[in-house]
Amino acid sequence: MRKLKKGKKKLKNNIFKSISKNNLNNNLEEVLANKNFSEETKNILLNIFYKIENGYNDYKTVKRDTYDKKEYIKKLIKIIDEDCEKIEFLKPTDNISEFVNNEKKEIICYPVETKVLYSIAQIQKRNIVVKCIDKYFEQAFSFILNTGNNINIVEPLRDFNGFSWNIVYKEIEDITCNLIYQNMIFLLGNKFVDKWVNDFNPLIDYFDIFQAEIEKKFGKKSREEIIKKILKISIMTYFKYDNEFKNSILEQKKQIETSYDEFQNKEEYISKISKSKKQKEKEIKRIDKIMNNKDLIAEEYEKRNEKLPLEKKIFSIRVLKNILKEERENFLKEIEELNNSIKPKEYIKQRDIINQKHEILYSLGENLEYNIYNTLIDLQKDIIKCINKKTKETTNKQELIELIYLFRYYCYLPITSNTNIMQEHKLQRYIDKVGKELIKKAIAEKIIPQIIEDENANYKIIKKIILSKIISLEGINIKIEKDKDKENKILTIYDEDIEDFIINIKDEGLKIKNNKKIKFINL
Repeated sequence: MRKLKKGKKKLKNNIFKSISKNNLNNNLEEVLANKNFSEETKNILLNIFYKIENGYNDYKTVKRDTYDKKEYIKKLIKIIDEDCEKIEFLKPTDNISEFVNNEKKEIICYPVETKVLYSIAQIQKRNIVVKCIDKYFEQAFSFILNTGNNINIVEPLRDFNGFSWNIVYKEIEDITCNLIYQNMIFLLGNKFVDKWVNDFNPLIDYFDIFQAEIEKKFGKKSREEIIKKILKISIMTYFKYDNEFKNSILEQKKQIETSYDEFQNKEEYISKISKSKKQKEKEIKRIDKIMNNKDLIAEEYEKRNEKLPLEKKIFSIRVLKNILKEERENFLKEIEELNNSIKPKEYIKQRDIINQKHEILYSLGENLEYNIYNTLIDLQKDIIKCINKKTKETTNKQELIELIYLFRYYCYLPITSNTNIMQEHKLQRYIDKVGKELIKKAIAEKIIPQIIEDENANYKIIKKIILSKIISLEGINIKIEKDKDKENKILTIYDEDIEDFIINIKDEGLKIKNNKKIKFINL
C-alpha cells in the first residue's frame, strides 16, 4: 500500500488551536472541561480528534461528496456537548453488552476509538425519518438510514490514518446499511441525505422528494426499481434486529394477499365497500333508536353490563350515552373513509400501495441472508446504470474527474463481509461497462492519456491506475521504460515522486513517450 508524502506532523496539542481558528462555537477542550468524564475517556476523545485532524483531508479527497472538515468536527463536538453526559468503558471481563441510552445521554462501550465514535453518532436523538407506505416500512427504512448515518460518521477515523486508505470490513457495524446509505448519497448527494437524517423536519416529505429526484435524474423505471429494492432490503435487514417486527410483517403478509385480490377486481371491491357502509349505517340507526327511547337505553345498559367484568362496568346511563355518542361518531368517520376510498384518485393510490406492498412482501424468501444478498446485487446493477447515465451526460472536465473518483470509491464499497463491489463476480461486467465509458470519455476530453492503442488492453491498464489507493489521482505520475531483461515495457506509477507500483505492458501500440514521466490527470 502506498505511503503519502506528508510534511511535519502537527503536535497533538495543536489540534485545538486549529479548531479555534476555524471559529467553531465550542472546541473539545472547553466541552471536556465541563464534562464529568474520566481521564481515560478524555484521552480517547483527544486521540479520536487528533486522528481525524490528520486523516480527514485524505478522506475528503477520496470520497469527495462529504462534509468539510470544519463542519464534520463541529458536528461531533456538538453531539458530545449536547447529547453525552456519561461515557464509561467496559472491561474484557464484564458480562454486560455495549449500549447507548439516548434518554439518559449515557454511553457504555469498550475503549476502542471506532466504537466510541460510533456510540457518539448513535446517541443523537432522532425522530422517525421516513414517511412511506405504512409504519412497518417506515420503521425498517428509518433503521437503515440511522444506522447508515452512524457508520458514515465513523468512516474517516476507521479507514484513514493520515498515511493510507484502508477499509476495515470487520469494523463496519452493518455492511448492508452502509451500502444502502452510500447508494443514496450517490443518487441525491450528501447534503440531502444528511438533512433528511440529522435535521429532520416533519413538515417535509423527504421520501416523496427522494423518489421525485430519482425519477427526475434517472427516469421513472429507475425510480420504481430502486425504491422497491431499497424497501425490500430494509424490511429483510430489520428482521435480523427485531423478531417482533418480523412476526408483524409475516402476519401482514397474509392480510396483504386478501387486500391484493380484492383490488384486482374493482367491482367486487366497490361491492364490499357498499356492504360495509350499509352495515355501519345500520349501526348508526340502531344507536339513534336507543338514544331516543328510555326503555331501549335501559335495556342496552343492562345488556352491556351483563357481559362486562366488575372493573369495567358502566356505572350510569349518562356514561352509556357518552359511549354511544362516541361509537356513533366513529361509525360516521369510518363511512367517510369508505366513501373516500372509492373515489378514483384514492382508489388508485390505495391500489398502488397494496400492489407495492404485495410485490415486496411476497418476494421475501425463507433464506434471509441469500435474499438480502441477491437483492443487493440487483440494486447495485441499478446504481451502476445511474452512474453510467451520469457519465454519458457529463461534458464538463471537472465533473468527469469527480465521476472518476466516485467510480473508484464505489468499487471499493463492501457488499459482503469479505467482498467489495469490484470483487463481486456478478457485478464485474456492469462495472467494466461504466468504467470503459468513463475512461473513453476522459481520454476524449484529454483528461487522462491513452497509454496503449488496443482499447481493451488500455482499459485494463487505466482501470488498475484509477483503482489504486493513491489518495490524490491528480498526484499520480506515470513513466514507461524498457524492461532490461524482457522485450516488453514497464509502466511505473508514482505517487508524486514516490514509486507506488509497476505494470508490465506489451511493447506495441504505445501512445505515450518512453522514459518521460508525465501527469496521469490533466485539467
